[in-house]
Amino acid sequence: MQRGPASPSLPVDHPTAVAFLDETGSISQDRFFSVGCLILPEPSLLLRRIQKIRDIHHWYTEMKWVELTRTSYPLYREVLEEVSRSDARYACFVADRQSADPVARFGDPWLAYEKLAAQLLIGAVRPGEIITVLADNYSTPDNVVFEVDVRRDVNQRLGKLVLASVCRLDSRSSDGLQLVDLLTGAVTFEYRQAAGLAGTKTVKAELAADLRGLYGVKSVVGGARNARLNVATYGHKNSPGPVSPTG
Repeated sequence: MQRGPASPSLPVDHPTAVAFLDETGSISQDRFFSVGCLILPEPSLLLRRIQKIRDIHHWYTEMKWVELTRTSYPLYREVLEEVSRSDARYACFVADRQSADPVARFGDPWLAYEKLAAQLLIGAVRPGEIITVLADNYSTPDNVVFEVDVRRDVNQRLGKLVLASVCRLDSRSSDGLQLVDLLTGAVTFEYRQAAGLAGTKTVKAELAADLRGLYGVKSVVGGARNARLNVATYGHKNSPGPVSPTG
């Protein structure tokens, strides 16, 4: 039997990564709704350091922005320091529903979330990179297939295989999802502060300021970008999505 030409194959060192994806706020109710992703070329390097922090402090509860307290602040701060020192890239898309409501544009909250998530990933991926997405789980109608839709939309928009798989997990099972929850909560908090919806003297305000300092930006409101951080504000016309991070 005569064989046809060999199929092209990727080199063994082709760039790959895992993206942890999470949202904060209610897309249909809260003024600010954000989608964030933390992209790790080699997840074990950071996640093992987080596990070491947990073991040293015997700290095994779920990390959640909404549960930050003065007592847990030093641990959360230590975790953010580890993330900022790692090779992780963080990207976030913030929607202010008062100025540009994605639900009004796309017709329902589930489709709006899918579109924001897909646009975020399109902006965050590096050229040639193939990514596996692990997303926080949440309840949806039976006809909503987030994993299938996001993977298809991203690959079709970019015209090639970029997302290999999209899988949804309970955030309690993944430190990666908990990390992106902290980062996205801290970014969104400054937007809420700027709108007069959050204070400046709370422990959350302190941790949000810590994040900006660790990433070397004065503010994330209106967008911020460097090699490790990429925050963009959603807009119907002038903000199609985050630009790809440099580096």
